[in-house]
Amino acid sequence: MSLAMLRSLLPRAVIIVALIQSSSISSAAAPVDSMVAKEEICMPEGSYPMDGGGTTVFSLQNCFSRPVRDTDPWEIRIPRAKKSPRDAFNGARVSRYDYHDALYHCVKRHMRLPTVEELTALFVYANRDRSTTKASKYAIVAPRNDARHPGGFYGWGGSSKYWSHTFAGNRKHKVVDLSDGRVSIDHDPQRAYVSCVH
Repeated sequence: MSLAMLRSLLPRAVIIVALIQSSSISSAAAPVDSMVAKEEICMPEGSYPMDGGGTTVFSLQNCFSRPVRDTDPWEIRIPRAKKSPRDAFNGARVSRYDYHDALYHCVKRHMRLPTVEELTALFVYANRDRSTTKASKYAIVAPRNDARHPGGFYGWGGSSKYWSHTFAGNRKHKVVDLSDGRVSIDHDPQRAYVSCVH
């Protein structure tokens, strides 16, 4: 890595560390009965079965934020925080970030990036059977009453993967495709959607 590259990365790293140290990141959140919210999906504490076996246990309620559609004024200066083309599932232009800007985006909001286990549990939780609609793999990414993607519920968008905080090697982290629950690995400079958790 060149000296010039290190100099360009250092200010961003210092800001992220300062925000993490000064933030009051809290796991407690909104009421348990607010499963369906415009901006969040909240999962009550409990044990959640995973696709492919195993379980993930949440000792506290976890709330996941809707992916960003409108960047904050401070983010306009971030060249990598760019909106994607219109999302194939919800038609919105959702902002995508590289890994480090995704981390910064969540910390700035006193939240954090979810782990790959949390994102996978979110996919399973949102796609479980409901009395009003049959379970569908499109529950998170497609809006309700979308004939193209039956069973849609939240309309978050799924044309990009979602960053997790789970390390996967040198300058790599795991990502989850919330349209089908698959886990893969992306290089940190690649751009993906961001859902923060608190």
